[in-house]
Amino acid sequence: MKSILTIERLAWGGKGVARAEDGRVILVSAPLALFPGEQVEAEVRWKPRHGEGEVTRWVRRDPRRAQAGCPVAATCGGCELWEAGRETAELKRSMVADLLGRQLPDAPEWRWLEAPADARRHRIQLHWTGRDLGYHRRNSHALVPVSACPAASPALSQAIPRFLDALEGRMLPTRPQRWELATGTPAGEVYATDEQGRTWNLEPDGWKPFQGGIVHRLGEARLAHRPGGFFQVCPPWAWRAFGEILDGWELPAGTLYDLYGGVGFFTALLGARVAGSVLVEFDEPAVAWAARNVPGARCVAADAAEWVPEGLGAPGDLLLLDPPRTGLAPEMCAKLQTAGAGDLVLVGCDGAAFCRDVKRLEPAWKLEGLAVADLFPLTSHVECVGWFRRA
Repeated sequence: MKSILTIERLAWGGKGVARAEDGRVILVSAPLALFPGEQVEAEVRWKPRHGEGEVTRWVRRDPRRAQAGCPVAATCGGCELWEAGRETAELKRSMVADLLGRQLPDAPEWRWLEAPADARRHRIQLHWTGRDLGYHRRNSHALVPVSACPAASPALSQAIPRFLDALEGRMLPTRPQRWELATGTPAGEVYATDEQGRTWNLEPDGWKPFQGGIVHRLGEARLAHRPGGFFQVCPPWAWRAFGEILDGWELPAGTLYDLYGGVGFFTALLGARVAGSVLVEFDEPAVAWAARNVPGARCVAADAAEWVPEGLGAPGDLLLLDPPRTGLAPEMCAKLQTAGAGDLVLVGCDGAAFCRDVKRLEPAWKLEGLAVADLFPLTSHVECVGWFRRA
């Protein structure tokens, strides 16, 4: 059923909040940014207690709306905030404010870190059908062919045509699959990794098999990881943002327990401020890279929720947790209730899961500081960081 709706405000995830004539809430999704006050036509599907709508056209547009800097912005499923223009940061901040105000009304005043204009992705995932190369359409597995990506670093975007030429010329595996294109820091060398973990490096005369790691030089640190392995999407901006956030809090200088530590990003960031570091990560290849990246740390290959013992740490120690997008497992939250460490930092890339985990950490832990950073430009995603002390 199509309805004409007025967007009242923005909720978490970039959805517009509208109301039916009878007052029931309708959550509205769109391929481009939504502004409060805009009027849209939407195809509405009713649930038992609310409606969900997909915008089919704009009836009244906000005058601040800007032309998208991407030719496939209206169809590509990668970025949903094109056309927000100069208002992008404020729209994202309002989404976060809505979430935190509803889920954590008693939280301390939170800090917002806006993404710099030059923040670009250092890794992208492209899909090859055997004929076309591109991103998935919004809410679909159909393909949107692309020859460039303005959300990616120039090095990656400019490599896409050469990558497509290599696929079409059968110089790379041609079976349909997902590929990851990535670059290091500073952005320069480009690497293509297939679903089997095989990697090629783009050289002047074409793509060559590659066996090494992707290197990121961040401040005084040098971090490397295997191609296709997890790392920050915008590494230079992430290093700066997390550094600013953690510098603003009175964190202890004892032992750092870096749980879900990956290849050592946070251990390297905090290494000079703590007496020692223990990094725990489930992915064994990542642990091997961490051992090279932060040689002074004790690196353990284990599931963090299983490894954490009762009473972990001493009052002068710091627990730092950067779990997967789904957040902390209930058993991890239960173990943290007995931890001996005096401080805890929780990082979360899904705001809803982060808020849930903040509540789960009570009553043993009190939220002392809260910051939110836009580490995923042009999308509705953010990174939440909370600082806790023993209650």
